[in-house]
Amino acid sequence: MVSTRSHPAAFPPPEASPTKPSPRKSRTSTPDRAAPVGVERSLRERAVENSVAAGGEAWSHTASNLTIAWIAVSLPLVIWDSLYILLRPHTMAGGALQWPIWKPYEIYASIDHVYGWPGWDNNDGFGGGQGAMNVIEVVLYGLYMMIVYNHGVQAEGGSGIQIGHGVKGWMSGGVKVRGRAGNKAVMLGFVASIMTLSKTVLYYLVEYFAGFKNTAHNDWITLALFYGVMNGLWVIFPAYMSITFGSDIFAALEAATKSEAKKDN
Repeated sequence: MVSTRSHPAAFPPPEASPTKPSPRKSRTSTPDRAAPVGVERSLRERAVENSVAAGGEAWSHTASNLTIAWIAVSLPLVIWDSLYILLRPHTMAGGALQWPIWKPYEIYASIDHVYGWPGWDNNDGFGGGQGAMNVIEVVLYGLYMMIVYNHGVQAEGGSGIQIGHGVKGWMSGGVKVRGRAGNKAVMLGFVASIMTLSKTVLYYLVEYFAGFKNTAHNDWITLALFYGVMNGLWVIFPAYMSITFGSDIFAALEAATKSEAKKDN
């Protein structure tokens, strides 16, 4: 009997040698922290969010008492001036609409011929142009005051002149407007004050480079008082408001930038 050699059981299949994971596969892709998620927000939008946030620490616009007082006084005068310019010649001397509302303009028209018959007869377009710009300013200032009146609360301090207590301290107080209403108010006020300041300075420059053709007939006292000082008020106060409104906007952007930096850290 032929004995058969017994074979051991079949060898198990060799285990697959462990393979190193591919470096590319082993790396878990992490999103780039610098890459923006969605559409990157502008500084203006961040400022709006910070202003809307509840709490006293959030940015807010404060309309100083000096600003409110100047707008309350100057706005009716600008409306009066705009209507005089845009309704010429009916509001001028001898016109059907002159008496009684625009009778006082007869004095100024004799000092500054842009407002008088010489400017009208010579088709001087600058007077009409600045009158049309006045209408835009009136709308902007009106919207600003409406927001301050409807959304403002009294504040002891804020943007403006900080010069003490009592009567002097009154100028450092004002009306605080928070949230989106405050953002709208400060932008309206800033644009309007820049327009007023630029237009008035341009008015002086045009007369200077024209050789004072509309005012050279006056004596120095009349020219300094009625043309220099009175018109100069529309340089001083708009310059003050431009600085305070601009400071408020800068503070809002600074707050938004710091808030975003904290989130990144």
